[in-house]
Amino acid sequence: MLVGLNAASFVQKEKIPDSEDNPNRSSFNTGATGTRAFYDLLAETGRRPTRWQEPPSALLSSSKNKPSTFVVIGKTRREFSDKEIEQLLRWVAEGGKLVIIDREPPEELVKTTANWIISTNSPKENPVLDADPSDKKQMTEKTAAAKPTQPTIFTDKVNAVQSSRFASTVNFEHISRGDNSTTEKSGQGSGIGTSENPPPMANSEKIPEIIETVALDAPVVHLANNEKNLLIDFPFGSGKIVYLTDPYIVSNGGIALVDNAQLAVNIVASQDGMIAFDEYHQGFGEGSNQIFAYFAGTPVVAIFLQFLVLVGLIFFTQSRRFARPLPEAEPNRLSKLEYVSAMAELQRRTKAFDLAIENIYTEFRRQTSRLVGVDNSTTSYKDLAEKIAERAKLNRAEVENLMFKCEDIIRGEPTNEREVLQIISRLREIEVELGIRRRTRRHGDAVTR
Repeated sequence: MLVGLNAASFVQKEKIPDSEDNPNRSSFNTGATGTRAFYDLLAETGRRPTRWQEPPSALLSSSKNKPSTFVVIGKTRREFSDKEIEQLLRWVAEGGKLVIIDREPPEELVKTTANWIISTNSPKENPVLDADPSDKKQMTEKTAAAKPTQPTIFTDKVNAVQSSRFASTVNFEHISRGDNSTTEKSGQGSGIGTSENPPPMANSEKIPEIIETVALDAPVVHLANNEKNLLIDFPFGSGKIVYLTDPYIVSNGGIALVDNAQLAVNIVASQDGMIAFDEYHQGFGEGSNQIFAYFAGTPVVAIFLQFLVLVGLIFFTQSRRFARPLPEAEPNRLSKLEYVSAMAELQRRTKAFDLAIENIYTEFRRQTSRLVGVDNSTTSYKDLAEKIAERAKLNRAEVENLMFKCEDIIRGEPTNEREVLQIISRLREIEVELGIRRRTRRHGDAVTR
């Protein structure tokens, strides 16, 4: 009943539209804040995108499908653990390329092994609740398009890129001495360090085997507007980390503006190999219940939980009593056959032959009357004998005398055991010839004995 009521009263929840305050940057999402268009663009232009639904530890395995580029977009639904950050940076240090597209990325991922310090500044204007990511005018209000700062592989065929008004900015500082003091700040990536003794590497306590990056490998700013640095890349071990400060540029709502699509493709497809979109930290793949995820938003989950509750209640009530204890029922130790046999034996010992004849002859009359189609209570034994003889092709006088003898004994005529056995045996023979199947043949045999 609960399951039926739940299914009948279920109302599909209205899908909540995407918002910049709580975006969903998954490549599965077709809403304004999703990146499905970016993923499909890569697939349709001959690139090799894939949705990565495993922990970062899988990147370190020697698999043939090991990606060359790993893309993390926006604030993830599942936070990076310290162990996962260590594994991801180890993969980058071995030659991988990590692309981070976020306004406020995890600080542990925006690191370089060169003698530079990378820092991000939060956007001056945070996304508001009423910000509509599908409204291009509202998202880009009073925001100038960004221009390439220099010709690079990332800015190839890019004239301008339109970011949102919520984009953050990235800066970096050059460290020139081993005491980690800074000698130069750069907003456009122009400073080049020449220290002979570079400082300890970022995250070196976690990844001791990373090879230090030479001091001449400095961060490079590829894209900026009059206020912010939007795109920068910097070395990490033998690999590279690319950081874009606004996910709106690659989102479904903004990728079609000016050269946003071209920039997005250049960033992730600048080298050969598989491009892995991080869907594991968006809540997909290992660590999530696929069955509940499949039936999410339907009454199936509630029905299943109600079923478990009902089963638990059944087990609980079966093991408890809610009233006074009842006396244990005593089984009937006498079967019907035992009762009939006992009565037959009692009649034999008391020589109550008339009672035995009465029991058997009464049943005989009832069944034969039904068989020949007469009323047992009003038909005389002579008429019944005639019908029986005609039906079984017997001697009418013999049947009539047999029935008369039975009724005579019932009225009190003296008899003996031998005569009773002969009469009952003849009655059984007539029943067989008439085709009457006795349902209690064993009981009758007991009475006969």
